[in-house]
Amino acid sequence: MASNPIARDNLYLLTKKLGLSAFESKAYICFFEMGNGLSAKDISKSTGIPLTRVYDVMKALEEKCLVRQDRLNKPVKYYLNDPAYSLTLLLNKKKMQINEEIAMLESWVEELKRLSMKDAANASVYSEWMLYDSEKDVYENLIPTLIRDASREVIIVGRNIINTINKRFVEETIKGIERGIIFKTIITIDSLDSVLTYNGEEALEKKALLMKLLQTCNMYSDLVYVRASDLINVVPFGIFDAERVGFSVQSPNNSKYIVTLVTDKKDVVDEFYDVFEDLWSKSLDVDLNKFSDNDAYSLAMDE
Repeated sequence: MASNPIARDNLYLLTKKLGLSAFESKAYICFFEMGNGLSAKDISKSTGIPLTRVYDVMKALEEKCLVRQDRLNKPVKYYLNDPAYSLTLLLNKKKMQINEEIAMLESWVEELKRLSMKDAANASVYSEWMLYDSEKDVYENLIPTLIRDASREVIIVGRNIINTINKRFVEETIKGIERGIIFKTIITIDSLDSVLTYNGEEALEKKALLMKLLQTCNMYSDLVYVRASDLINVVPFGIFDAERVGFSVQSPNNSKYIVTLVTDKKDVVDEFYDVFEDLWSKSLDVDLNKFSDNDAYSLAMDE
């Protein structure tokens, strides 16, 4: 190492990147140049670090598991720990710090995206018709997008919410619950009962998704409210933050669903909200725990 200036420079940069101070890097590198069993005076002479500072520097290196000392010797001698192990420990710690920073930055970006989209929605009337092949597509594309952009409350009403459940819907709903959004859902009793009779590979996959969602709902029971009713005879719709409504209507020609989004038409949002409150008052509370006790719960845990 002493005869290889490139390796020495790389080691110095590595130790700096892993969080060592300038003095700590110099003291650590001197072991590669002079060998083990160094005293404080040896380290001071080799690195130029004042002797009064060497002891603090070596203590810091010990805390990072890079060196160890032999107190039986007088004066105390310092020895290098296995670099392959000790430097890997520091590297893994650095990776965790970087991942935490990235996660924090990503959350900031997502928050800014939500704010910018909300500002854009408030700036102008947003009205667009979009064609979906089936009601399943509404829950796979439209509803998850609106859930992602919500910040306070999500209301979803529909006959086939359970039967059209999909991975993206579940992921966005769980994320919403975890960030503190209140969810209120009205579904039909028959669709809820169908959960207990799922069979086949595709059905088991859907049941596993549902059990994963139910686990989150039970953990945040103060944020999630589910009711069931056989009186649902309206188009499937969602209300988001009481400011935006998304709903679907079926085409009379080809059984496709034509979906319209209205973000700032208060009269439309209020009309759907009135429909929701009327249905809510006539619906029955659903105990989600009984579904968590189902044998599919263990399947969801294995996924």
